[in-house]
Amino acid sequence: MIKPKLPALFLLTCLLLSNQSFGQNKGGHPLGAWYIYNGFFKVSPKVEFFFETQLRNNEVFDSPEAFFFRPYFTYNLLDELQVGISTEYHKHFEYDESFTNQTSREEFRIDLQAILSQNIDWVKVQHRYRYEFRNVNSYGGDRMRYRLQITVPINKREFSKGTLFFNTNNEFFINSKPNLEFDQNRFYSAFGYHFTQGLNMQLGYLFVSKPDKNLNRIQIFITQKLDFTRN
Repeated sequence: MIKPKLPALFLLTCLLLSNQSFGQNKGGHPLGAWYIYNGFFKVSPKVEFFFETQLRNNEVFDSPEAFFFRPYFTYNLLDELQVGISTEYHKHFEYDESFTNQTSREEFRIDLQAILSQNIDWVKVQHRYRYEFRNVNSYGGDRMRYRLQITVPINKREFSKGTLFFNTNNEFFINSKPNLEFDQNRFYSAFGYHFTQGLNMQLGYLFVSKPDKNLNRIQIFITQKLDFTRN
């Protein structure tokens, strides 16, 4: 029996097409980089702790844009549905037009998140819904986010040690408070490699479209998964 592959191809096409509407250049720094570490620590069949740390630069190796630390407490309601809550610390760096004078500000957030995972053949599809309470310290307003992600193994039909894979996603942001309005869109594509079952790295390109500017970013992404429930 031939398993259907068209749904995965359709979702991938939607991701690529959605990025085209944001492709016009509106300025912004030519090329920067985001360095990301994601750690998943499973402590029971239902409970997992997730830690994300990011350093974002306006240039590949210079001019920091932001640093943040995001710990999540997550719970698996079903095998394919996970919910979570986090508290976050962000530090943002701002510059003048010449990028010579720097100021910084701090931000604290509370997030609610739900992740729905699907397998279509050997392709992984993930829907992530996130609501950000960004007015904890009177900065910014609340924001809704939705990300559609597709991950495809290239040299195998499973994700294990030695698997080369392709990952792409598209995420859009909508401000919900004080006004309902578009905030930004992020499109990401990358190739990755599994060094072990629980450790992989991705190298990719991120395009961020905002109402006032576009950003082009290289993204280096390390993901580590540890399962403390195994003997």
